[in-house]
Amino acid sequence: MVSLNRERIHIPDVEKGIDMNILLFLTPKKEVTLLYEDYTIGQALRAIENGGHPAVPIIRRSGEYVGTITVGDLMWYVRESGLNFAEAEKLPLRNVPHSRDNQPLLASTDLTELLENSMVQNFAPVVDDRGMFIGIITRKRVLSHLCQEMKLQAFLKRA
Repeated sequence: MVSLNRERIHIPDVEKGIDMNILLFLTPKKEVTLLYEDYTIGQALRAIENGGHPAVPIIRRSGEYVGTITVGDLMWYVRESGLNFAEAEKLPLRNVPHSRDNQPLLASTDLTELLENSMVQNFAPVVDDRGMFIGIITRKRVLSHLCQEMKLQAFLKRA
């Protein structure tokens, strides 16, 4: 249960868990800033800069999710490599270790697992049954839905 102003609010979607399709929260692949594993560090930095996100998914050209990389991962790698930036930006992205990889969720995942995942990751990569990347679900989108549900429940309780 979620509480608001010390009152218990019933949020049906959360309690239903598997009855709610998490794809309702999906930002599709075509709208996501992502990197291909064959990018160079320079290409990756430019894509991240243009997308404005500190962490982005990496996929193979075939579409499988590989992992998540952060600006910090790239900067630490350049620093630790001992190379100047111009040299380092030509290196392959696949050489860069990831400090953390956001764990992907299957499209069939229930809402409860999505909520648990949202507590530890800013976004969840979503894959189909073949491991193909289909998009992401952001923590912001999940929290926005919960807030709307809480407001609706509060309104219905007053009515």
